[in-house]
Amino acid sequence: MAHTSSLALLLAVACLAGVATSRMAWVFPADYEFVVGQVVQQFTCEGRPYGYYADVDNACRVFHICLPIPDNSGQVVQTAHFSFICGNQTIFDQETLTCNHPEYAFPCEQAPTLYDSRNALFGLVDQEF
Repeated sequence: MAHTSSLALLLAVACLAGVATSRMAWVFPADYEFVVGQVVQQFTCEGRPYGYYADVDNACRVFHICLPIPDNSGQVVQTAHFSFICGNQTIFDQETLTCNHPEYAFPCEQAPTLYDSRNALFGLVDQEF
């Protein structure tokens, strides 16, 4: 009986961990629609390395942070996905990884061309302390 209870508890905790991770994506402050309009929820962190990503489907008014979470052997077991909106009249600039005015920002439609180069150094630890 104790084995069954332990197994049930383990299963419940595992389910909650998955729910907690999935709840981080696409959660915005109240009335966000007044700033960014209707949001297309198409972007996914699936298979992406740690980094910041402009959401082209939302005209870069939304950006995401993807954070792969490895197990003890280094295998990615889940990816945390955090979504954010840029302030009024700004878009996410994939070149500077900041929200910027559109006239000064890297072109939104070209943002995916910088995903790899701008995120290449995230998560690396400098060995020269």
